[in-house]
Formats: sequence, structure tokens, C-alpha cells
Amino acid sequence: MNILQDVCPISDFRENASSMVAKVRADNRPLIITQYGKSTAVLISAESFQEMLDRIQILTDIAESEEEIANGGGVEQGEFVKELMKEYKA
Repeated sequence: MNILQDVCPISDFRENASSMVAKVRADNRPLIITQYGKSTAVLISAESFQEMLDRIQILTDIAESEEEIANGGGVEQGEFVKELMKEYKA
């Protein structure tokens, strides 16, 4: 992130929204929007947002799996492979 290029006041954003959205999409870098001198919002591309959601889902799945294992759940890897082979060889 470049603080001089990636931050803009909301008034500038209002005036140039279309070009700023195009810049965010082209550069694939977030734009920090300020209001009254304070950061208030972040504009990111739809692709970047989807990537963030996908990563959050993966981390959530990992945390849930770790909790399940800690509570005695889960299946040993060898057993899982056997069951998988049975299911897909049939």
C-alpha cells in the first residue's frame, strides 16, 4: 500500500468514484476512504473480496476441525483412506 496513492477523502471519492473503482480493479490494491481526516471505509475489488471470504472459510474449517479433534472426534488418516478407497473403487 502506498499511503499517498491509496488514501483519499470521501469528497474526492464522490467526485471521481468511477475512475477510483477502475483504479482499484486495475491495480488490485485497496483504497482507504477518509472522512473528517479519519479512515472510515475500504474499497477493494470484488475478486479481492472473494479471495478474503475464501480464506476466512478455510481458516474457519481448520478451526472447526481442530476443535473436533480436541474433543475426540475425527477419523485416523489410514481409516479415512481405506473408506475413501472402498467408496470410489465400487
